[in-house]
Amino acid sequence: MNETPVLFARNEIEAETAAGALRANRLHPRVVRDDMDAMLGIAGRLSVGHFAVLVPEGEARAARAVLRPPKRRAP
Repeated sequence: MNETPVLFARNEIEAETAAGALRANRLHPRVVRDDMDAMLGIAGRLSVGHFAVLVPEGEARAARAVLRPPKRRAP
């Protein structure tokens, strides 16, 4: 199965929050480290560094729609 990135997050919390939104929409995300040289999480703490949220290629369009910021209303 080929996966494609739909979000590059600055931290693990941002990545997991996005993945949760995708799961709530019945999509199948996977969070991976985007930088191999950053510190690793220790003793169950959050890892420091960049993360990517991946989804199967067939779900990429739907995933991007879920993660897209809402449109602003006209004043």
